[in-house]
Amino acid sequence: MKNIKVILVIAILGLSLVIAVYVSKFGFGLWNEHSKWAELGSFFGGVLGPILAFTSLLYLAFQVEMQWKESQASRLQSEINNRESYISTNLRILIPKLSEVDPILKGPLAELVILICRDESYSINKRNVDELKLGLSARGEAMVIWVNIAGALSYLKAVDENRYLNQVTLVTVQLGHELCVALDRVVLMATDIKFEHHFN
Repeated sequence: MKNIKVILVIAILGLSLVIAVYVSKFGFGLWNEHSKWAELGSFFGGVLGPILAFTSLLYLAFQVEMQWKESQASRLQSEINNRESYISTNLRILIPKLSEVDPILKGPLAELVILICRDESYSINKRNVDELKLGLSARGEAMVIWVNIAGALSYLKAVDENRYLNQVTLVTVQLGHELCVALDRVVLMATDIKFEHHFN
């Protein structure tokens, strides 16, 4: 809106200046001679035409810039919505996988992940970590889903802090804070994939 006002002021000043110069030099009146009106029309057409064309170009450039900004904002909003949808979809897939009882792991994955996180010996004892990696490799899809969720949260954190906090809250409510913290730690131990942790 500010740019439109500036363009309008430029146009009015340009028109006023040209009219003032003409009137001060030649005067203004209702002439009876056709040639006087022709001279007035030629002057205004030759001088005011470019001024009006220039302000029209300024206005057009402003409109193009505004449309580009709106397009950028729309694309960003669309990407944020896609990431939020992606998190919800991955959670719908992950929750049943965390609840399934696995014969190799001898229990639900969620319980095993929390137990591993509580048991500090897993971070110290290399043999236990190797067993963990071997056991969780059968549940690799669940681990990758968690990394995907973390990646989508990282994107939201970078572009919209409020939407990021909403999604962190959503994940925490659906899985529980302790399980989220445990997944961050255990998935890193089991896969060696480097990803940003969003739960402390």
